Amino acid sequence: MESPSLLAQAPRLATQPRIPSSVFEGLFVRGLEPNSQLARALVTEGYDPKCPEVDYPVQVWKRCVALARDLAYGELSDADAYRILGRKLTEGFADTLVGRVAAVALPMIGAARVVERLPRYLAMMGRPDLDVQLVPVGERARRITIPDTHNRPEFIAGALEVALERAHVQPIVSVEDRSHLGFRLLVRW
Repeated sequence: MESPSLLAQAPRLATQPRIPSSVFEGLFVRGLEPNSQLARALVTEGYDPKCPEVDYPVQVWKRCVALARDLAYGELSDADAYRILGRKLTEGFADTLVGRVAAVALPMIGAARVVERLPRYLAMMGRPDLDVQLVPVGERARRITIPDTHNRPEFIAGALEVALERAHVQPIVSVEDRSHLGFRLLVRW
């Protein structure tokens, strides 16, 4: 039997994140405009675009994104495919009711504030659990550590690129580090 002190120190299992249907709509309905093969496959994985639920377990999200990667961009490398999917997410999400509210402000607030609001944007997309760390690297760059084990770093990089482009800058988002605990991006504009 384990000692009580070890049990007290053991991390408690956190509730798994739930991803709002507006995020699914942004990527799979508006961003990708799925063909019948992808639409049928999404239903098999737990997301029916014709009959959306309020939100979905993050595991459904992960399966659907991986499926879209294979069916829509199977010929590309993982890094390229996930970056494109991240771009499609932001482009499509900006066309949803929820996304339009956030997207309208991007050109007015500027690149630095877009990056500073990343934790808020991630929370809106179902990830309030992420403790995002932002470190300035000069006036026009930020190092961002995101403890996300559910999304690929290239996916988030692509999504962030589109948000910054809508703020009227040409971003360069690179993956600096990745581990089983998350990843670090360097964002420059």
